[in-house]
Amino acid sequence: PLTRITNNPWDDIHPAISPDGTKIAYSSRQNGYWDLYQLDLTTDEVTRLTDTPQYDGAPSWSPDGQYLAYESYKQDNLDVYILNTANLSEAPILLTDDKASDYSPAWSPGGREIAFVSTRNGQQDIWIARLDKTNDRFINISKSTEILDDHPAWSPDGKNLAWGANDSGS
Repeated sequence: PLTRITNNPWDDIHPAISPDGTKIAYSSRQNGYWDLYQLDLTTDEVTRLTDTPQYDGAPSWSPDGQYLAYESYKQDNLDVYILNTANLSEAPILLTDDKASDYSPAWSPGGREIAFVSTRNGQQDIWIARLDKTNDRFINISKSTEILDDHPAWSPDGKNLAWGANDSGS
Protein backbone atom coordinates (compact mmCIF):
# COMPACT_ATOMS: atom_id res chain seq x y z
CA PRO A 1 0.00 0.00 0.00
CA LEU A 2 1.00 3.59 -0.58
CA THR A 3 1.72 5.78 2.42
CA ARG A 4 1.68 9.54 2.13
CA ILE A 5 4.76 10.91 3.84
CA THR A 6 4.18 14.67 3.65
CA ASN A 7 0.93 16.59 3.64
CA ASN A 8 1.74 20.26 3.95
CA PRO A 9 0.55 23.57 2.50
CA TRP A 10 4.01 24.02 0.89
CA ASP A 11 5.75 22.13 -1.92
CA ASP A 12 7.96 19.08 -1.21
CA ILE A 13 9.83 17.66 -4.25
CA HIS A 14 12.81 15.52 -5.34
CA PRO A 15 12.67 12.71 -2.75
CA ALA A 16 15.78 10.53 -2.43
CA ILE A 17 15.82 7.48 -0.15
CA SER A 18 19.04 6.88 1.79
CA PRO A 19 20.98 3.68 0.99
CA ASP A 20 19.92 2.08 4.28
CA GLY A 21 16.26 3.03 3.69
CA THR A 22 15.87 4.95 6.97
CA LYS A 23 15.89 8.52 5.65
CA ILE A 24 14.48 10.58 2.82
CA ALA A 25 16.23 13.73 1.61
CA TYR A 26 14.03 16.14 -0.32
CA SER A 27 13.67 19.75 -1.38
CA SER A 28 10.98 21.79 0.33
CA ARG A 29 9.68 25.33 0.24
CA GLN A 30 8.31 25.24 3.76
CA ASN A 31 10.28 28.29 4.91
CA GLY A 32 9.46 30.33 1.78
CA TYR A 33 12.44 29.27 -0.31
CA TRP A 34 13.83 25.94 -1.51
CA ASP A 35 16.06 24.14 0.99
CA LEU A 36 17.04 20.52 1.53
CA TYR A 37 15.44 18.57 4.36
CA GLN A 38 15.84 15.09 5.75
CA LEU A 39 13.03 12.96 7.14
CA ASP A 40 14.09 10.16 9.47
CA LEU A 41 11.57 7.39 8.77
CA THR A 42 12.28 5.65 12.08
CA THR A 43 11.55 8.71 14.26
CA ASP A 44 9.55 11.01 11.92
CA GLU A 45 12.08 13.74 12.79
CA VAL A 46 12.61 16.38 10.09
CA THR A 47 15.98 18.16 9.86
CA ARG A 48 16.71 21.16 7.66
CA LEU A 49 19.98 20.38 5.86
CA THR A 50 20.51 23.69 4.03
CA ASP A 51 19.42 27.19 4.95
CA THR A 52 19.97 29.58 2.06
CA PRO A 53 17.70 31.95 0.14
CA GLN A 54 18.89 30.25 -3.07
CA TYR A 55 17.25 27.20 -4.61
CA ASP A 56 18.65 23.87 -3.35
CA GLY A 57 17.24 20.67 -4.86
CA ALA A 58 17.67 17.27 -6.52
CA PRO A 59 19.54 15.47 -3.71
CA SER A 60 21.41 12.23 -4.39
CA TRP A 61 22.88 10.09 -1.58
CA SER A 62 26.43 8.76 -1.47
CA PRO A 63 26.48 4.95 -1.09
CA ASP A 64 27.57 5.22 2.56
CA GLY A 65 24.70 7.61 3.35
CA GLN A 66 27.04 10.26 4.79
CA TYR A 67 26.87 12.78 1.94
CA LEU A 68 24.40 14.32 -0.47
CA ALA A 69 25.17 15.71 -3.90
CA TYR A 70 22.64 18.38 -4.87
CA GLU A 71 22.06 21.28 -7.23
CA SER A 72 22.03 24.86 -6.00
CA TYR A 73 21.28 28.10 -7.83
CA LYS A 74 23.81 30.68 -6.69
CA GLN A 75 25.24 33.70 -8.50
CA ASP A 76 22.70 33.26 -11.34
CA ASN A 77 23.88 29.72 -12.11
CA LEU A 78 23.17 26.09 -11.18
CA ASP A 79 26.10 24.11 -9.77
CA VAL A 80 26.53 20.79 -7.96
CA TYR A 81 27.53 20.77 -4.29
CA ILE A 82 28.34 18.01 -1.80
CA LEU A 83 26.96 18.18 1.75
CA ASN A 84 28.21 16.20 4.73
CA THR A 85 24.93 15.14 6.41
CA ALA A 86 26.79 13.84 9.47
CA ASN A 87 28.30 17.28 10.16
CA LEU A 88 25.99 20.09 9.10
CA SER A 89 28.35 22.73 10.53
CA GLU A 90 30.75 21.85 7.71
CA ALA A 91 30.26 24.09 4.67
CA PRO A 92 29.04 22.35 1.49
CA ILE A 93 31.76 21.55 -1.05
CA LEU A 94 31.40 23.11 -4.49
CA LEU A 95 31.94 20.24 -6.96
CA THR A 96 31.30 22.09 -10.21
CA ASP A 97 32.36 25.66 -10.81
CA ASP A 98 31.57 26.47 -14.40
CA LYS A 99 29.77 29.47 -15.88
CA ALA A 100 27.40 27.00 -17.57
CA SER A 101 24.63 25.18 -15.69
CA ASP A 102 25.51 21.93 -13.87
CA TYR A 103 22.61 20.07 -12.27
CA SER A 104 20.71 16.81 -11.67
CA PRO A 105 23.48 14.88 -9.84
CA ALA A 106 23.40 11.09 -9.50
CA TRP A 107 25.95 9.47 -7.18
CA SER A 108 27.42 6.21 -8.47
CA PRO A 109 26.96 3.01 -6.41
CA GLY A 110 30.76 2.74 -6.13
CA GLY A 111 30.87 6.19 -4.54
CA ARG A 112 33.74 7.61 -6.59
CA GLU A 113 31.77 9.26 -9.43
CA ILE A 114 28.85 11.62 -9.75
CA ALA A 115 26.96 11.88 -13.04
CA PHE A 116 25.27 15.21 -13.77
CA VAL A 117 23.80 17.30 -16.57
CA SER A 118 25.85 20.22 -17.88
CA THR A 119 25.65 22.81 -20.63
CA ARG A 120 29.37 23.61 -20.39
CA ASN A 121 30.08 22.58 -23.98
CA GLY A 122 27.07 24.43 -25.40
CA GLN A 123 24.85 21.32 -25.39
CA GLN A 124 22.87 19.70 -22.59
CA ASP A 125 25.03 16.62 -22.04
CA ILE A 126 25.69 14.01 -19.37
CA TRP A 127 29.02 14.47 -17.61
CA ILE A 128 30.87 12.46 -14.97
CA ALA A 129 32.82 13.98 -12.07
CA ARG A 130 35.53 11.56 -10.94
CA LEU A 131 35.97 12.31 -7.24
CA ASP A 132 39.41 10.64 -7.06
CA LYS A 133 40.85 12.99 -9.70
CA THR A 134 41.91 16.60 -9.50
CA ASN A 135 43.15 16.90 -13.08
CA ASP A 136 40.77 15.82 -15.83
CA ARG A 137 38.04 15.34 -13.24
CA PHE A 138 35.14 16.03 -15.63
CA ILE A 139 34.31 13.85 -18.63
CA ASN A 140 31.51 14.40 -21.17
CA ILE A 141 30.09 10.93 -21.78
CA SER A 142 27.05 11.63 -23.94
CA LYS A 143 28.61 14.16 -26.36
CA SER A 144 25.26 14.76 -28.00
CA THR A 145 24.67 17.24 -30.75
CA GLU A 146 21.23 18.83 -30.96
CA ILE A 147 19.87 16.37 -28.38
CA LEU A 148 18.98 17.41 -24.82
CA ASP A 149 20.25 14.77 -22.38
CA ASP A 150 18.82 14.69 -18.86
CA HIS A 151 18.15 12.67 -15.69
CA PRO A 152 21.18 10.34 -15.35
CA ALA A 153 20.58 7.14 -13.35
CA TRP A 154 23.13 4.46 -12.44
CA SER A 155 22.52 0.72 -12.57
CA PRO A 156 22.77 -0.90 -9.10
CA ASP A 157 26.18 -2.42 -9.92
CA GLY A 158 27.52 0.92 -11.23
CA LYS A 159 28.54 -0.55 -14.59
CA ASN A 160 25.88 1.25 -16.64
CA LEU A 161 24.41 4.73 -16.76
CA ALA A 162 21.03 5.50 -18.31
CA TRP A 163 19.61 8.93 -19.17
CA GLY A 164 16.77 10.49 -21.07
CA ALA A 165 17.30 12.29 -24.35
CA ASN A 166 15.02 14.75 -26.13
CA ASP A 167 15.61 14.70 -29.88
CA SER A 168 13.32 17.18 -31.62
CA GLY A 169 10.62 16.79 -28.98
CA SER A 170 10.80 12.97 -28.81
